Amino acid sequence: MFGPPLPFPAALPANYQPVAIVENQVRDPRRARDDEAARALEAFGPDLLVVDMFWAPLRHVLPLAGCESWLLARTCPRAWFTGPSDTRFEPSQFRRIVAIEPVRHAALRERIDPVVVCNPEECRPPHALRERLGVPPGRRLVAVTHAGLQGEIERLEDAAGDEPLARFDLFGTDALFPVAEWLSGADRIVCAAGYNSFWEARWLGYAARTRFTPLPRRIDDQAWRLANCSHYTMQENGADTLARWIVTG
Repeated sequence: MFGPPLPFPAALPANYQPVAIVENQVRDPRRARDDEAARALEAFGPDLLVVDMFWAPLRHVLPLAGCESWLLARTCPRAWFTGPSDTRFEPSQFRRIVAIEPVRHAALRERIDPVVVCNPEECRPPHALRERLGVPPGRRLVAVTHAGLQGEIERLEDAAGDEPLARFDLFGTDALFPVAEWLSGADRIVCAAGYNSFWEARWLGYAARTRFTPLPRRIDDQAWRLANCSHYTMQENGADTLARWIVTG
């Protein structure tokens, strides 16, 4: 995996390679292939490149020799599939353009259910979270989870009210990751309505116990997701669909 440096120490797998992405360089067709991300991909030499949303840093880099590219997309501004004047979106660079939540746009050729970090049978048993925190059976456990911008967790704690809270902020070095595996043990969950938190709750069966607070984002309409996707029923974890596509070619 390649991407910009992340501020979440507990969520960095060993196979994640941080790369600097310099905007004025990746938007310049003459210099884009000298960008750190482009050089890292070229050195790695993938057979398949799966791009999560952010196609623009690769606009003047693709295609890579001997490599097919797929683009995954979720809710975003309509201008996302236009791009700035010097970095126009070019759908022909991608063999597949896949919607990974119930959004519609002319650029989206295929759709699968949302991609979730784990499946129900992979989650911890309900007693695991209480044992981890030392919370006795019968005592109400309210979990506040956050993986957005610094300082936002206080807004979620305000939304939770005055109940005793267990705080799970991904900025912490000792954060549980993925926290979704543990939340079957919480009586109530309070979180934002970002892509991961929302669809984890839907797929793993704790959405009815979750209070979502939409937070403002430039490219992710959390209020739209909460208003339009709360009755959507997933049939399969989109992560498993993608894995099957990759394995079967």
